Amino acid sequence: MIFTLVFTLAIVFTGIFPLRADATLSCEQLVAVSQSTLSLRDQGMSLSAVLAEVEQADMRANLDAQEINLLRQIVRISFTSEFSPREVHEACVSGSLGIPKPKPKP
Repeated sequence: MIFTLVFTLAIVFTGIFPLRADATLSCEQLVAVSQSTLSLRDQGMSLSAVLAEVEQADMRANLDAQEINLLRQIVRISFTSEFSPREVHEACVSGSLGIPKPKPKP
């Protein structure tokens, strides 16, 4: 069961992140992380197991330290229900919680 959950999380994370290390995470990606975290929590995965997925080598290869820290923050606040996925989106759009405010599209 845990293998399936870890595998699911790995697919979600690697499928939504850009391949460039210098790319910034989008609000949609952060919401997807929040939703995945809640799903995994509800299936019985521990917070430490979900956070361990953020620390995987392939994640570190695709994201910089600031983005990894941001993911840790999103996983923690989502796992503990401090913020819902909707609230993560609102925080992202407003630029709070250290989440960079997205630039307007031209």
